Amino acid sequence: MRSNNQKYQLRYEDTTFFGLMKIAGLSILKTWSIMWAVLFTASLLLFMYHSGNLVNDLNELSKKAADLLLSASASIFGIVIASLSVTVALFHESILKSLLESKLLHTYLIPFWKAVVLWATSILLCFLLIFFNSIGNIFFVPYLMAFEVFVFFYATFYTVRLTGLVIQLALQRAQIKE
Repeated sequence: MRSNNQKYQLRYEDTTFFGLMKIAGLSILKTWSIMWAVLFTASLLLFMYHSGNLVNDLNELSKKAADLLLSASASIFGIVIASLSVTVALFHESILKSLLESKLLHTYLIPFWKAVVLWATSILLCFLLIFFNSIGNIFFVPYLMAFEVFVFFYATFYTVRLTGLVIQLALQRAQIKE
């Protein structure tokens, strides 16, 4: 335990993605978002499987949806970064230092980084889908498309969760007296 006159020293590893994940713990991975993403992805794949040829259906879906998913993912990527700015502005200056020292600030900020990583993964997968479709290499496309559907759903549901975090912070900020 630090005495009151000792200052908290922020270490580099406390500022990295994996460092923040370590501080936040496994709870950052255990959210309803992943359960809903698995459920929606499995339902979609099961529906496609029962309606015909799953591999061909995933290939066709990738040709029609990769551009749309890329645009949506890139847009939401930017929105998440903007919401991070709003969230940082919601932190009252008088409590920032104590949030940092208790590592509660890390716990509030890691969900934004995770959301950005999910959307960036979706963007990358869409680029790969477009690339493989354009060169006619359809071997990887069904697997990439199934994974992209999962990542897109996961990122979507996780972003909804993130919206809840911003609302909580706004309500908590309203309670702090100047």
